[in-house]
Amino acid sequence: MVDAQQLPMARGFGKTERIDAWWKSPLAMACYLGAAIIYATWRGFMEADFWIFSEFGNSACGAASGVITECQTLSIESNGNHVLSPLYSPLIIPGADGLGSMVPTFLWWMSPAMFILIIPAGFRGTCYYYRKAYYRSLLASPVACAVSTPFGDYNGERKLFLFQNLHRYFMYLAVAYLFVLTYDVYISLQFHADDGAGALRWGLSMGTLILLINVILLGGYTFGCHSFRHMVGGIRNRFSSGGGQIAEACWKGCTKLNKKHNMWAITSLFWVMFADFYIYACTEGWWTDVVLWGGL
Repeated sequence: MVDAQQLPMARGFGKTERIDAWWKSPLAMACYLGAAIIYATWRGFMEADFWIFSEFGNSACGAASGVITECQTLSIESNGNHVLSPLYSPLIIPGADGLGSMVPTFLWWMSPAMFILIIPAGFRGTCYYYRKAYYRSLLASPVACAVSTPFGDYNGERKLFLFQNLHRYFMYLAVAYLFVLTYDVYISLQFHADDGAGALRWGLSMGTLILLINVILLGGYTFGCHSFRHMVGGIRNRFSSGGGQIAEACWKGCTKLNKKHNMWAITSLFWVMFADFYIYACTEGWWTDVVLWGGL
């Protein structure tokens, strides 16, 4: 029997014997994830009452002053409907009525997005696909096959990285979050006349279509999740009894989505950012949310 031998590998950041352009894929992913993280962080802090961010929006700032003012950058209100950014949904305005009334006074400086971004960030950050993506592109551990890492050999997800085991619990919250975003699509179809009579008309704007596509893409990503697939069918040893046919159909459907999990992950992340930017651009007057049908 021949003894296994470990081939020598050059040590040092990016050292390798490979002659192909192995760095292109991790570099592209690093730029993509980096841009998404920077944008989401910037938008998440807007409408907050501290430093330069209070200049962008007044929701938290107005509450902190004892007067609730309208949010400026997180929803389109110009057509009589309500098109809310997915980064700010569900809308929690500190100090206002509803969920905002439960926010302690010392947290009124926070942006509405800060209260809910932990759910999508936690779900994506612990996702099996994203773990592979940012381990390679941002942590370089390993950056590619047969390429040296700057931190020694990979030893698995230990110590702090045991946090990744919370993925299935973030998945439960992400599924519930889809219903909230679907409700936002429904609300965006309602146009209210500002005549004191409370007249209601139905309509469809570009903002509604963008929110609808956002829900579809997020649904494909969420329902193709490995943990969701295991929950609906993977825990069974057989599908022959006890509602097995329904579980099998759900499992097969999730499997089809799971095969393209990377595509759903990348596309849905882009669309969330685009949907938010569209709403931000419309509130700033750069773009106009065109009403395609109905409305006032």
